[in-house]
Amino acid sequence: MDTKKLTAVALNGLDRVGYELENFGITNRVNRHTLAAFMMAEKNRFEGEMDSLNARTARYRAIAENAAELAFRPARAATETVRSLISGKSA
Repeated sequence: MDTKKLTAVALNGLDRVGYELENFGITNRVNRHTLAAFMMAEKNRFEGEMDSLNARTARYRAIAENAAELAFRPARAATETVRSLISGKSA
């Protein structure tokens, strides 16, 4: 589901909850506007956490790729030396 549609559905649900709270007379500190504001703030916080997680994942992926490259470098050099010896070229 698209995040905009999901947000719209969630906000409509919160609006409905706020409307029902108003009907019960609970309007002092909790109303549909504060619920919608809370939902939007949490959505932004969640997006920030996801961005942070994606950045950390990319960082660790780059570290792993560099480590693999360093680990395979001697093997590649040895393979090239063997290939050049087999083909008759000097190393």
